[in-house]
Amino acid sequence: MKFISLRPLAISLALLWQGHGQIISPSANVTNVAIDLLDGSHILHFLDVVDAFGHVSTRNPDNASQFIMSFAIAPALATSQSLVTYEIDNATAIQLTFNTSVTGDAVPSGFLERFIHSQIYKAFPNVTGVVHAHTLNVISFAAAEIGLRAQMGSAGSVGTLTNGTPIFDFDSLPTSVLPEDAPHNLLIGNEALGDALADIFENGSEVVLMKGHGMAVRGTSVRDVVFRAFYTMQNADVQSTASLLGALALGGQPPAGLSPRVAMDAVAAFESDSLLSRAWALWTAQVDQVPLYVNDLRS
Repeated sequence: MKFISLRPLAISLALLWQGHGQIISPSANVTNVAIDLLDGSHILHFLDVVDAFGHVSTRNPDNASQFIMSFAIAPALATSQSLVTYEIDNATAIQLTFNTSVTGDAVPSGFLERFIHSQIYKAFPNVTGVVHAHTLNVISFAAAEIGLRAQMGSAGSVGTLTNGTPIFDFDSLPTSVLPEDAPHNLLIGNEALGDALADIFENGSEVVLMKGHGMAVRGTSVRDVVFRAFYTMQNADVQSTASLLGALALGGQPPAGLSPRVAMDAVAAFESDSLLSRAWALWTAQVDQVPLYVNDLRS
């Protein structure tokens, strides 16, 4: 496969905007989290968690009532010039994060499902990172109406709920949330649908499966939520294999997975700064070898 570098395009756009708009210098906090946000978008694609669709966001470290994510673009193609600062209130676009001259309606169209992010941030003040992905092996569990349970230490955040991770079922929504004449297309395209999804989260799991759609994952940072999304995907593979082996050897009993104590302690260990940094160093080194991915804030 031939990869085309987008770095010259990013530089050209920056020069164009410098001549006709205002290139700002965001705070160090915003710049640092934006670097991780771009890396996270590229890593999720590299690791096959997302494809042309799906997205990752971060709460604005300088303003807890805002979040940052790219406008509607494939995650692999995100650069600094695609990042948008949104109000959590109604997921309203404020401006391009790195070019304040582009504001309001002039901001390119955002993801319709940015309401997944806005409403999770609204419901959970301690959440600072959100991923939405259409990962195939995760969709399989939701289709079978089987929740995930943590099967390995790196996926402790999946949790050990008795019925597994909660499953969001679009077809079960009341008409007060999803009117009969509204599109029944599985997309979380307004506040009411975003609130309904956020309400499905349960203490003890950082993941919600979405029937026919994918998953939503919440985290304490961009690095943390990317880690959780990847290992949720890995956990689904392990649980699928364990279920098959259980059917052969245990008369169809589902795998029990980790105990609550082990899962909780595993989260503390595997999602510590040192282990997250180790994984992040590997993943950024890998995406840096692929010209498709351009983090113009870091390079």
